[in-house]
Amino acid sequence: MELKNKVVLITGASKGIGKAAAIAFAKEGCSVVINFKSDTKAAEGTLNECDKYSQGNFIAQADISKENEIAGLFQKIKKKISHLDILVNNAGIFDENDSPTNIASFEKIYRNNFLSAIMVTKYALEILKEGKIVNISSVHGRLGGGRPEAAAYSAFKAALENYTKNLAKQVAPKILVNAVAPGPTLTPMWGNMSPKEQKEISKNHLVQRMIKPDEIADGIIFLAKNDAVCGEILTIDGGSA
Repeated sequence: MELKNKVVLITGASKGIGKAAAIAFAKEGCSVVINFKSDTKAAEGTLNECDKYSQGNFIAQADISKENEIAGLFQKIKKKISHLDILVNNAGIFDENDSPTNIASFEKIYRNNFLSAIMVTKYALEILKEGKIVNISSVHGRLGGGRPEAAAYSAFKAALENYTKNLAKQVAPKILVNAVAPGPTLTPMWGNMSPKEQKEISKNHLVQRMIKPDEIADGIIFLAKNDAVCGEILTIDGGSA
């Protein structure tokens, strides 16, 4: 798939992996719709970076855990463009109160990390008739992966991977659906980490360091370009040992 002049919607694109992906698509000549929840300044920063490489980029605010805001988001998008070529479901949260018994955390993460992607996809499919969908999962979503402090996060990333595979069966061959499962990636979600803390987190990974957001973006671009990969989960974890 030639990416030049394609239209891409990326949720949660104001920072981290979403920002890196937005810039990477812009470098390929795409027009990027930069969704964000609340940080307008950060979203405008992503937009400014994208505008260095491509035209037709714009920001679109919406809390995608709420269907009414998603509906509003797509109304705004339809006013500016007639179609989408690529959707990247990237937005998500991590809850510090996550645990195997915290029901409130499960409900919060379910809506923000799993149901949100399904709702965005539902609306996107109205204007995405041929192209690619890339969901952002996590190595925590693998069977037995994660830890008790990320029980809900891990459970719903696993659900997202299963959803990815089943959606792929429904919409192929016109739309190819895949996911990327990053390992520990140096994003704002981790806060301000010291080099010592980064080393400790990545000690069981063969590359012996945390992954950079643009390295995840490279994987997203690969899946967007490739026309033979469908229903797969691309792991980018630095060689988890």
